[in-house]
Amino acid sequence: MNTVFAPFTKTEAETFLWYQVSPRLQLGLAHLGRQNALRYLASVQLSPETDWFPSVNASVGVQGIGTGNPGYSLSFEKGYGTGDWQAVGYVGVGFRSNENHAHPLGGFKVTFDQKLTLGFQHDGHEAHVFLIGQKDRFFGGLYLIKMSRPAWMIGVRF
Repeated sequence: MNTVFAPFTKTEAETFLWYQVSPRLQLGLAHLGRQNALRYLASVQLSPETDWFPSVNASVGVQGIGTGNPGYSLSFEKGYGTGDWQAVGYVGVGFRSNENHAHPLGGFKVTFDQKLTLGFQHDGHEAHVFLIGQKDRFFGGLYLIKMSRPAWMIGVRF
C-alpha cells in the first residue's frame, strides 16, 4: 500500500492497495483524493523474463501520476544486475480511456543494496524522476512530476 501526495495535481493524492494473487498476477484498488473515486487495478505477466528475452506484461489502472485517468498498457521489461545493484528497464504502449490514440511508455530504475531506488518514467505525456528509500517493510520518497513539481510518496508492504 502506498500514497502519492501531489497537491498541485488533479487528484491531490492517490492511494494504491495491491494484492499479489500469484507471482504473475496482481489486483488492486486506487483511491483518488480530490475526486473521492476508486479505480480498479490489475497487472498480469503474460510471459516471464528469460536470459535473452524481456517479460511481457499487461495492466489496467491509472495512467499518469496525478491525473486519475483510467488506462491500459502492454509493456516489455528486462532486469540486469546482481548483488549490490539491480536495474530494470521497460518499454511499451499505453492507452488512456479519455483519448483515442496510443502513447509510447518507457522507463528504468536502479536499486542499490535493496534500500535506495533511483528511476525515470515516461507515461506517454510527461516524464518523471523518483528517488525512493526503503527500511524493512516501509518506504518513502520523492517524485519530480513533469521533472519539476515535487510529490511525496509513503508506503508499507504487508
